[in-house]
This record gives sequence, C-alpha cells and structure tokens, in this order.
Amino acid sequence: MEIRHMKPRMERQMTTKLNRLLVCVMVLGGTSIAIAEPVKEPAKEGVVSMPEELAAAANANGQFAIDLYRRTAETDSGKNVFLSPFSVSLALSIAAEGAVDQTLDQMTSVLHFPKGGLEKIHRGQQGLLASAIPNVSSETRKKIETLRARLKESNDQTEKLNQSNRFAEANTSSAAGSKVATELHTLLNKTTAYDMQISNALWIEKSYPIRPGFASAIQPTYGTVLFPVDFKQHSDPVRLQINKWVAQQTGNRIQDLLGPQSVTTLTKLIITNTVYFKGDWASPFDAAQTRPESFQQSNDHTAKLPLMHQRNSKSASYGAFSSTGELFPTPREVQVDLKDEDPSLYPDAKGHTMLSLDYQGQKIQMIVLLPQSIEGLADLERALTYESLQMWIEQLEHRTVDVTIPKFKLESTYQLPKTLQAMGMIRAFKILFVQRAHSSTN
Repeated sequence: MEIRHMKPRMERQMTTKLNRLLVCVMVLGGTSIAIAEPVKEPAKEGVVSMPEELAAAANANGQFAIDLYRRTAETDSGKNVFLSPFSVSLALSIAAEGAVDQTLDQMTSVLHFPKGGLEKIHRGQQGLLASAIPNVSSETRKKIETLRARLKESNDQTEKLNQSNRFAEANTSSAAGSKVATELHTLLNKTTAYDMQISNALWIEKSYPIRPGFASAIQPTYGTVLFPVDFKQHSDPVRLQINKWVAQQTGNRIQDLLGPQSVTTLTKLIITNTVYFKGDWASPFDAAQTRPESFQQSNDHTAKLPLMHQRNSKSASYGAFSSTGELFPTPREVQVDLKDEDPSLYPDAKGHTMLSLDYQGQKIQMIVLLPQSIEGLADLERALTYESLQMWIEQLEHRTVDVTIPKFKLESTYQLPKTLQAMGMIRAFKILFVQRAHSSTN
C-alpha cells in the first residue's frame, strides 16, 4: 500500500511525530464454503517444520512480495498499491504442487522456491501458518467481538460530538470508550490478542482428473478443501457459491470477488485463498483526537483527511536511514532552540525514516517507510529489496514516539496474469488470476 508523503518532526524530548504516511507492510487480503461436498483424503501425520524450512519459506515469501509490489507499482504508477503477496504466494504454492516440467520451473523461479522439490517449502509454509494463527475459544472470541463493537460505537459517537462542537459530551463519551478499551485490552492480553484466519480451497471441475497424491500433499499443509463442482453445466451458480464462501471467510469484507462472465463452461480450476486479520493497536489511538487535517500527497496536491494522533506511544520502534541505506544516528535529546530542519536530526533528502507499530500481542506489526522528500518515493522504491528491508527492520530501535497517521479504508482488485507473466511465470497463466483486498485503520 502506498499513501504519499509523510515527513516526521522531532519533539524537544526527541520523540518522533509522523504526519505523512507512505508505505505499510502488513499481511491481509486474498480470496477462498460451498454446497459441494469436499474431497477427503487420508491426512498425513503431523509435520514439524525445521528452522531451515521456515527460513526458506519466509525468504521465498519476502522476495516474491517485493517483486510483486515493485511490478504492481510500475503498472499502477501514481496510484495507491494495496495487495497481499502472502495470499498470492500461498495460492501459487498449492498450484505448483500440480505443475511439472517447464511450468513448474517457471513457478519456482518467480516464487523464489529453493531447488530440490516442493516439500521443503510446503513444510515451511505450514510452520509459518501455524505460528501466525492464534488459538482462541469461541466464547472468548465472541466476547472480544462484543467489546470491539461497543468500542466502535463509542468512538463513532465521540467523533460525531466533536464534529458538532459538543466537546463536553465528547469528553464524557471518550471516557466511557476508554473504560471499554481497557476491558478489551485486558482480555486481549490474556489471549493471543488478534484474530487471523487463513483458508484455502480448490474448486475443480468434477470431470477433470486430479493427479494421484495431489490432495494429500496440500490438504494437511495448507488446510485446503477440495470442492468438486460442475463448471460445465452450472458455471454461474458455482461462481456465486465461491463468492459466498469468500464473503464468509473474510467477515463479509470481500464480496462479489468473481464478477459475471468471469467463470465459464471452460473453467477447470479455481484456487481461492483468504487471509483475514483483525487486530487492536498495542497503544490505541484516541478517537477524540482524530480530526481532519492536510495530507500532502505530492508537491502540487494536498488533501483533507481524518488523521489519528497518538502522543508518547510506548509500542513503537523508530529508525532513520541515509540515501545509501545506512543507519542515520538519530539523537535522543536536542537543544531547545534547534530547528526541525537541522541536518543532525534527519537523513538527507533521498533518505527515509521508518516506524514499526505493534498490534496487541506484539507478534504482528505495521511497518511504515517514509521518504524524507515529498517526491522521494521513487528513490525509496529503488532501494527497497527484501534484504534491505530486513536490515532496516533489524536496526529499528524501541523509543517513545508521537504518531499521526490517516484513518483510512482501502479496497483494490488486481488481474494478475499479465503481471505474473511479466515476472516470468508464463505457462501457468493461461487462466484468470484475480486478487481482491480490503483494509482499514481505526
């Protein structure tokens, strides 16, 4: 996702104020219940992922994510880019199990899979999925959702009162919301703190032959369900069935994934993957502090957007980097009379700053990259690789930060065949590949 320029300002106590958001790196998105009965094959015994398998899968996912972002950003130049490479990688990992010869070679190359078969990647992906998905009882999940609904209602009410200049009532509403937030965060701290659900399904023409062992190879690893369906006679009802399942898996965030005429009597296979994430900030933003402000998107365009504010956040890490990618030595204290433009506070115009914001549970973060100049995004993107991103993240330092970011909601749809073919996956994509994504901050 790209939202143009943010320039941070150091406070006198050397806290960092972020007032323009650039790039967020977060797992979200994708696609994948149906009336058809799923195929069931004997499951393999539980697989334990080895460290080298986890590392191989993480590296492959990261390399592919940067490649896909870069290619998509080039195609959609000047637009927000919001997609889930992890979702695409999982779906293609499943598809690769059924590929052979040149098709398989192209897929493994683009996906950065190590040579020597797919089993290592499958086991690594399985380990990553197991580590990401929390184990929360249905009773606790229901209570969390109830508290979230109450908090949202309180925040909405506070925002309306502020907009009507009824500030005393807004303060009362904010105080009530704060009590709900405290109860919610206390409960979240006793659990895994966030909700993440990942689902995969294959919708395959019932008359189409499946290679022996294919289902047993992917079902235990990805929790994939196979649905034999009748594309030949009932392509549109199957399309609606798939859309319904996707909506259910994403809490109705993604609806009507497959449009009319997108599924035909010639369709043989559709692979769907959903990654649903819902989390609370480790340091919540106060709804009473959200207000419309200027957001500079380029040298000649400024928009009015609702900006969320958080002062003295204790759940953030910060770092600044020069145009060469080296860590910039950000001071912790400055003289009172030192101006924000002083070169000792920030890197050069082609450098950037970074912020990591924790979600409850501290297992998932939102990473924000910020070019120092308004038109510095191109320079930052040229310097962005999986290796450089990992290096920068490792050098972030936990510190007190003042944060201001937009409250936003993004939806996007991508037709990926041309993109993946341009990346080198030519033979596999004589079929349609669509990604739809939805996200918001609050």
